[in-house]
Amino acid sequence: MLHHVSDDPAQASLKPYSISRNIFLQLLNYLDAHNYETIGFDDLIAGNSSKQKKIILSFDDCPRHLFDFAIPELQKRNMKASFYMPTAHIGGTNSWDAAEGRAEVELMNEADLKALSRLGMELGAHAHHHIPLKGIEETALQFEVTESKKILESIVERHVHSFAYPYGSVPGKYKAILSGAGYRFACSIYQPYENDLALRRFIYHDGDTNKTLEQKLSFAYKCYRFFTDPLKSYS
Repeated sequence: MLHHVSDDPAQASLKPYSISRNIFLQLLNYLDAHNYETIGFDDLIAGNSSKQKKIILSFDDCPRHLFDFAIPELQKRNMKASFYMPTAHIGGTNSWDAAEGRAEVELMNEADLKALSRLGMELGAHAHHHIPLKGIEETALQFEVTESKKILESIVERHVHSFAYPYGSVPGKYKAILSGAGYRFACSIYQPYENDLALRRFIYHDGDTNKTLEQKLSFAYKCYRFFTDPLKSYS
């Protein structure tokens, strides 16, 4: 799970969700050196993957500055990623971060999202509003899930198969609601019971090294998460 890739000192308040360009290159170099194929959830559905080792890089919130460095670096290596957009904020800012005193940055607009799709990147929903979904009323939850999918599909004219829960906040009845809306996969963070509609992700941050990345990609780490995730929450 990634958010921001920037060397701008003004974004320091967004850490650990803002990483430096060098740390992002460290990630891509590691994946290259260890023969990983970057895919999207759409590739899983279509069966479009050739290598044994696969990984999905996911960017939440769709900050516009990713076009300055991160996206071109992915293109250079013929890599792809999945980008999750809260649709009420298209062309706006990360106002939820600003409300907490963090740096405010521009988010992608409709033209940017279309450009992402043309580049072969996957676009996924991140709810309509960037709010915790756990505990909200079911009608409001249905709206957050379905409205975001409808808006994104109308912009890129492609099916949206995946969803990322804002704040990693997984609501009750999520399986019925997301599958009923047509999603095949959904990304959480700390997740006690993992399944296709509540997948665990790990955060990649400035403190990571090749060694910690190797550990996070290992089977042992998956086993560790199985036991520790029920004890954690994300905020």
